[in-house]
Order: sequence, then structure tokens, then C-alpha cells
Amino acid sequence: MKKFWVVVLIVAVLALLALGGTAGHQMTTTDAFCSSCHAYEKASWDHGVHHSVGCLDCHTGGFVRDKTQGTRKVYLVFTGQVDPHHDRLASYPDITMSNCIGCHMTEEVAEKNPIYVERHSEYLVAAENCIACHEGGHVKEIRDKRYLAVRRGEQ
Repeated sequence: MKKFWVVVLIVAVLALLALGGTAGHQMTTTDAFCSSCHAYEKASWDHGVHHSVGCLDCHTGGFVRDKTQGTRKVYLVFTGQVDPHHDRLASYPDITMSNCIGCHMTEEVAEKNPIYVERHSEYLVAAENCIACHEGGHVKEIRDKRYLAVRRGEQ
């Protein structure tokens, strides 16, 4: 009978971990979660040209990389080593660029505007990434207000 309760307990713990992990993943992949610490970035995005695109559509390094970095960041915040409200986001320019290309250099875009695709294909040979020429979608003046205030000693 003891073995039965041990098995029930193990199954219950595993089920709780699975449900908690799923719920945690769902919660941490929302724009609301991101903007709880990165309010200036969200405000600058909301006033930019891509306001209908979600945070993780551009800012992701992949599931494992995101969760590893996120766990590290939570540790740094809770140990007082990082203030999340004054910490720059990782940009992953290599992945961000592939996200740009995934939306702006599709076959549909090529059919509608072949000159655009032809020109940008040439630009991509010379430029390191899309952000070398284009603002990523955030309104720089709004995004940088936080960092200017920190430099001046304001909070």
C-alpha cells in the first residue's frame, strides 16, 4: 500500500510541475510580462511602425536560450545585481535580422515590389544586419529616455 501512495505522490508532483511549467511559459511569453519591466521599450514600440507585432516576434533567441537567460536574469534581479527597469534588452541582431527578412523579404513582397527586394538583397550583402540602416521599430527618443535619466542620476 505504501508503494501506491509513493507512486500517487510522484505522479501528483510531476503533474504540478508540468502544469506550473506550462502556465509559467504561457505567462512569460506575453507582451504584458515583458512590459512589466521594460515599460519604456514597450511605450517606444507602441509609438513605432510595428506596434501590432509582439515582443517575442523579434526578441527571441529560441526557447532554450530565452529560458536560460530569463532564469539568469531572475536570479540577478532577486539578488539585487540587476535592476530590470534600467537594464537593456538583449537584441540578438542575427536572429532579429532573420525575423525582419521573414516578414519583409517574402515571395509575396517580391511579387508586389520586386525592386524593393532586389535593392534590399544588395544592401544585405554590404550591411551587417537590417538594424545597420533601419531603426528596429522602437522610437529611439522614447526608448532612450530611461537610460538618459539613469545617467543623470534620476530614477
